[in-house]
Order: sequence, then structure tokens, then C-alpha cells
Amino acid sequence: MKAKTILTVICSLTLIIFASGICGAASHTAFADKVEAAYLAKKPYPLVTQEMQNITVEQAYDIQKAFVEIRKKKGDTIIGYKAGLTAAPAQAKFGLKEPVWGTLFTSMLRWPGNLRQKDFAKMFIETEIGFRFGKDINKPIKDIEELKAAIAIVFPAIELPDVAYTDMKSLKGTDLIATNVAARKVLIGKAVPFRSRDLNAVKVTLSLDGKEVTSGVGKNALGDQWEALRWTVNNVLATGGEVKEGYIVISGVISNMVPAQPGMYRADYGDFGAIEFTFK
Repeated sequence: MKAKTILTVICSLTLIIFASGICGAASHTAFADKVEAAYLAKKPYPLVTQEMQNITVEQAYDIQKAFVEIRKKKGDTIIGYKAGLTAAPAQAKFGLKEPVWGTLFTSMLRWPGNLRQKDFAKMFIETEIGFRFGKDINKPIKDIEELKAAIAIVFPAIELPDVAYTDMKSLKGTDLIATNVAARKVLIGKAVPFRSRDLNAVKVTLSLDGKEVTSGVGKNALGDQWEALRWTVNNVLATGGEVKEGYIVISGVISNMVPAQPGMYRADYGDFGAIEFTFK
């Protein structure tokens, strides 16, 4: 093959790859706009897997990143992150081999009180443990002791994801990632001393109008609270995210996720604290 012909082929391939990258980024942004529209309207999210065949986990996170940028441009600020699917059976159910993470915004953070059905498409309830960082994290966390040294406070938390999709039966892990893991609201409890506490042994019971709905223990999040936190931090950093002083991370559900029903809820963590709220 002549040199001119080889050069022509190389240039053509380069243009194809470049154009593919531009089109890919554009389609990711276009889908992120749909996620934002559903988020604002409190309507079921579309499934990216029904619009983009063979979408990868990395591409799903690119869409999540585009959604985050839309939120930031509208004045919302990042307050931290959430871990999801921290149990192996949950990962397998959605076709994944590891947990997922999403971004939390200031607008999602609220103190316990009254919650309204009209503010959600389909509210679910997750009992969790939360962490607030006392310094910036700029490189991957190597071990648990290094991680503990970076934490300022620990607290009980309730995540209220909006798990509503246009086709629940076809929902996959990449759909969850692309829609920011359905993050909507997070309730924060009071800070608890943690230096000498075994967070994996923390027990919680969630009750509705005085009747137990579900219960669990701290170790249900990836088998270890600190490993769940470390996984989240390191994966956020690996995709170009930031973990700053003051950011919070909730490390994944420690009891069964339950659909919300009207009434008075109490998440009792024993001496770790309690969170109460009303859903109506």
C-alpha cells in the first residue's frame, strides 16, 4: 500500500473515532437532560438501556456526570455521595459485579420532619450510616486506619431514593447509575462518637406507626462499614470526582429497602440514635 493511501486510511479512521467521541458525548448529555427533566417533574426516569444498546458502566457514569453538571449549573452544590447495591445479591439482580455510587446535593439534605407524597414519584426508605469528612481526600485510601483518620463525625441516616422508572421489570444497574442511583432526599441524625465503636454491630429497627417494618445491622453494607466507605471514596476519585472536607457519604442500606406508606416512621438505632419522620 502506498504511503499516501496509508495516510488517507489513518486520517479517515481518526475522523471516525473523533466523530464517534463527539456523538457519544452529545448523546450522554441529551440523556442527562431527560434525567434532569424527570428529576424536576418527579416523574419516572427513562431507561438508558432502552435507548443506548450495550451501554457500559463507564458510559453510565459519564451520563451521571453530565446530570451532575446540569444540577451545578442550576445552582445546586455537591454535598457528598451515596453508595448503593452494597449487597452481592442486589448487584447480581441488576447485572453488576460491584456496588454503585451517586452524588448528593445540598437540595437533597434535610432534617427529619414531614415528607409529602407529592415530592416523590415513588419514595423508598433505606436505613444507613453516614460519615462526614474532616479533610480533603486527594488520593485513594489505602487502608481503614487512614480512612478513620479522615472522618470528623459519624451519624445515623435515612436515604429516601425515588425509585420510579418507566419500565421497572427491565431496570438494570446501568440505568441506576445513569440516573444518579435515584437519589432524592437524605435525612441526617445527630453525630455519634465512633472512635471506639464497632459500626458493623450497630442495629437498626424501622417501624411504621409503631409496627416493625424491617431491621438490620451495620455489616450488611458490603460486609463492613469502613470498606463500603473506602470503596465509595476510591471509586469517586477514580472517575475524577472530589471528596472535600465537610462532604458526607452514606455507605449503603443496612436493612431491606422498603416502599414508603403514609404514617409515622421511626428508625431506632439503639444507643447510636434515632430518626423520626412523617410521610403523608
